[in-house]
Amino acid sequence: MSSNQERHNYHHGDLRQSLIDHGLRMVSEVGIGALSLRKLAERVGVSPPALYHHFKNKQDLLLALGEASIDHFEAAIDQVIKHPNASLNDFVLAYVRFARDNPEQYELMLGRDNWHDVDNTAFHKRARDSFRGLGTLLLKLQSQGHIAADINVLRLTQVAWATLHGLCRMYNDGLAFSAETVEDIALHALSLIRGAIGQHSPP
Repeated sequence: MSSNQERHNYHHGDLRQSLIDHGLRMVSEVGIGALSLRKLAERVGVSPPALYHHFKNKQDLLLALGEASIDHFEAAIDQVIKHPNASLNDFVLAYVRFARDNPEQYELMLGRDNWHDVDNTAFHKRARDSFRGLGTLLLKLQSQGHIAADINVLRLTQVAWATLHGLCRMYNDGLAFSAETVEDIALHALSLIRGAIGQHSPP
């Protein structure tokens, strides 16, 4: 019997986590648009009504998948941010690689499915908060004298984020660039930003 035909016994919390795990795998395989509660129930091996104990509709499921994607993104970025010798280059490469290698999760975090016409302030705040690591790193560099004291770090963070996000979306949408080129462009953009604010070190 295939895994899709099996019927499993789940505790309440176990089923929700299993649905999220399988949901992320499904969107990576077939895309967000092809995901449905019915298909997810079939894949996990439970009846469709069982899903409605955890998600009232597909949008509710997508928000949960978006939060799980944020967890994965933060885990990848934290490895860089928490390193004592963390550099902007490291952050930029970690960001680009996550978005490039996990396009559906990146879409769940910042795409229109979970942002346009969706009233979920808690999710939106969580998503924005996940990018505070860049601002934290820039503030650290400013306190160390690598960025001039008169530079507005908030605006610098926003410009850097907009640049990275635009680049990643262009790549993920198939508009331009190869997988290798996107990293080089991101580092080149960072070099231009550094030059504009007069930051010449650290690497």
